Amino acid sequence: MTQKARTKDESFMLTLHAEALKLPNIGDPLDRYMIGQMVGLQKKAVDTICVLLAQANFIKKHGPVDVAITSQGIRLVNEI
Repeated sequence: MTQKARTKDESFMLTLHAEALKLPNIGDPLDRYMIGQMVGLQKKAVDTICVLLAQANFIKKHGPVDVAITSQGIRLVNEI
């Protein structure tokens, strides 16, 4: 990551975006706890952040663990 995010939510989104770019399709789901671990968040914090990010339509939940970045989430990352 070239720049330091200001909040845990931003750190999560930047890391999710960076990992999603490595996938064949940027919209493919990723393990949210893996992303959280990369950012240094506990499981409970990841759950809380993911609820808020999903409500804001920055991520879409896929099952109990996986999340995918949305087009709105990509716009957010580009603005950070």
